Amino acid sequence: MSRIIVKNLPNDVDANKLREQFSELGHVTDLQLKYTPQGKFRKFCFVGYESAEQANSAVSHFNKAYYGTSLLQVELCSELGDAKKSKAWSKYSTENNAFSKKEINNSSEENETRVGKKRKMVVEDAVVEQIKKHKNDTEFIEFMELHGTADKVLKLQESDDEGSDKSENEKKSVTNNCAHSAISDLEYLKTKMKGSNTEAATKIIKYEKPSESSKQYFTVKISNLPYKATKKDIRRLLNPVTPASIRLPPKIKGIAFVGFENEKEKRRALVKNKTFLYGRQLTILDYQQKQGSQEITQNRWKEQEEALKNEENIGESGRIFIRNLAYSLTEEEIQNLFTKFGPLAEVILPIDRISRQLKGYGIVTFVMPEHALNAYTALDGTILHGRMLHLLPARAKEGLEESLVEEETNFKNAKFKKLKAKAGSSHNWNSLFLDLNALADVISKKYNVTKEDVLTGKDAAVRLALAETQLVTETKKFLEENGVKLDAFNQEVKKRSKTVMLVKNLPANTTIPEIRELFAKYGELGRVLLPPNGITGLVEFLEPSEARVAFKRLAYSKFKYLPLYLEWAPDDSLAKNEQKESKAAEMSDGNVERQEEKEMEDSEESVPETNATLFVKNLNFQCTEDDLIEHFKSCGKIASAIIARKKDTKVPGSLLSMGYGFVHFYFASSAKEALKRLQGTELQGHKLELKISHRTLPVEVMSKRKKTNVAKQTGTKIMVRNIPFQATAKEITELFKIFGELKFVRLPKKLVGTGKHRGFAFVEFVTQNDARRAMKTLCQSTHLFGRRLVLEWAQPDQDVNTIMKATAKHFHDMPRKTSKVEISEEKEDEVN
Repeated sequence: MSRIIVKNLPNDVDANKLREQFSELGHVTDLQLKYTPQGKFRKFCFVGYESAEQANSAVSHFNKAYYGTSLLQVELCSELGDAKKSKAWSKYSTENNAFSKKEINNSSEENETRVGKKRKMVVEDAVVEQIKKHKNDTEFIEFMELHGTADKVLKLQESDDEGSDKSENEKKSVTNNCAHSAISDLEYLKTKMKGSNTEAATKIIKYEKPSESSKQYFTVKISNLPYKATKKDIRRLLNPVTPASIRLPPKIKGIAFVGFENEKEKRRALVKNKTFLYGRQLTILDYQQKQGSQEITQNRWKEQEEALKNEENIGESGRIFIRNLAYSLTEEEIQNLFTKFGPLAEVILPIDRISRQLKGYGIVTFVMPEHALNAYTALDGTILHGRMLHLLPARAKEGLEESLVEEETNFKNAKFKKLKAKAGSSHNWNSLFLDLNALADVISKKYNVTKEDVLTGKDAAVRLALAETQLVTETKKFLEENGVKLDAFNQEVKKRSKTVMLVKNLPANTTIPEIRELFAKYGELGRVLLPPNGITGLVEFLEPSEARVAFKRLAYSKFKYLPLYLEWAPDDSLAKNEQKESKAAEMSDGNVERQEEKEMEDSEESVPETNATLFVKNLNFQCTEDDLIEHFKSCGKIASAIIARKKDTKVPGSLLSMGYGFVHFYFASSAKEALKRLQGTELQGHKLELKISHRTLPVEVMSKRKKTNVAKQTGTKIMVRNIPFQATAKEITELFKIFGELKFVRLPKKLVGTGKHRGFAFVEFVTQNDARRAMKTLCQSTHLFGRRLVLEWAQPDQDVNTIMKATAKHFHDMPRKTSKVEISEEKEDEVN
């Protein structure tokens, strides 16, 4: 526990001094002085520290210590809903029964006094009525004088006389008012007629004085007033202009608002601008009051409340909004806290641009919604870095299809939005991609030839491919010299960096200041690396949240005349200079074999498929996860079963089932079979409602780049895939022969009659060293006629016949289509 409670504080305690005192034993993340709703200090506060060790040391140091003349009582706070928490004794606590009893007693006493007052008024009214009947009786007056209560009779007589005088005066005033009021002559004569109703007349001549608030004044604002200035001083300053109203805001010193009845007087007051009052120069400007700003704000909040009513809950969206975070927290700490409950798809923690710290809130998105439910149940109300976390359901992210439907957009904009949405997909990335136009510019400048000579002539495609390979090699060498491990980009990446990204498809001869100016708008930058040719660079941010914003905004955006291609670098891709080494060259054969075995084991790990989760509703509240597994295990292998739960407010420390849950299978076919077989079946007396849960990690995020297998050399034969159909065997030979002597180049053709090749080739070298050099150089990023060549080591027995047999076997072993007759027979069996 990193949060403590400090009791028995003096009434005049200062929060800043208290924070300074408790900061001696650690970093204080939160300090709250507690007050009643009436503003009375309750003589205790909460103090939050970064760690439990700091909180324990503060308890041992400050407990039973004196703060002024008060003996402090310092303890560790209890968890929210802790059953062992001591009972609240304060009369202000809602948990204390004395508080509720006191409220009941107070309300009953108020009711009794109210009833007593009513009874007394009824009795007094009855006495007055009796006195009025005998007020003119001389004997009754003499009787009252003997008892010393004759004053009441005299008062009643005086009030009657006054009442009659008032009625006569009112009649006169009515006629006078009618004469001077804005009514017609006919209405005035009616009021003078006999038998006319006085009340009707008063209704006719009734005049309401306009309220001050309804008047429209021409207002000026006076700034830089001396603090001791009064309304009298302002009137003296504006003389001879007479203001209609003067308002001095009570909580804001140094300004005043002065209203005038017409525009002319306002202009005369504005002439007084830059005059002096008590040695201070005043500023008098025209002030236009904003109308309806409060209504607009209220309507905006109402719209947000209505929108939140239709939002999905955590069990559907998998998103959690976190409040009251400590400003010293990092994104890694939040990720470590929530990954205990399941894999995360996204963590958003906004950073203040000035203080470079958290804003105190964030959003966490889980891959599986049931994991979000578990995290919400377990972490809501817990203490992190001395602050109590408050978790709420977050709004679901708007999908790409929904945004395209809502916005009427053309095909070009829709395509651009789809590209930006898939910018973070790893299967789209090519680390050392080079634009052919920029490549031609670099070659023409390097060899002092025209761009036309580069793009035309014999074997232009091979020339561009070799030039691209050379530039890629130079770029790779430059980045490795500056501490970048580019070998990680060609392997299967399990974890990507959150702050480092590759910037590709830059125009030729781009400079570092241009890149810094482009990316610095979104946050503070670390290292910016750009090779001499300026086609591909690397940018490092200091904060992950700012890097994400830059990636989202700049991916596929136009820089100069080309779209930017961005890619997240592998984690720990930036290394120190002394750690640069070629691991593939230094590895022994035994180490290579062990690494390959480990990679094979990792690839064979069983990972649940997408769309393999069932959402189960109408569960019995006594149902457990084991009951769910027992009920669904007949349909296939189950990865996990989770029931949504919430905290029980009546029984602290216990959880209540929410009546629904999730069953996660390893295979989507198992989930579909369970949906078909177990829909509507009973479990513990409740009929289950099932549906497929589609709230999983998007497919493009889960897709991984195929590993380029360079280290495992099987011989001298290389298989080249993705060859353009317009390429010839001669061009393939020209491309590979510069690396050594070739034994043969075979480009298999299609079936008889077509004459075109099949899009792949076999290239065999005489020596293994030449083959290894060609593989290492061309496998990075070599394009022929715009298509990237994919190189693999060919198996020793892999030839055209073997590939044809494997392809035929693949298609012949596919499950045959079910005929209509078989489908109808199956339906009949189900009905029977």
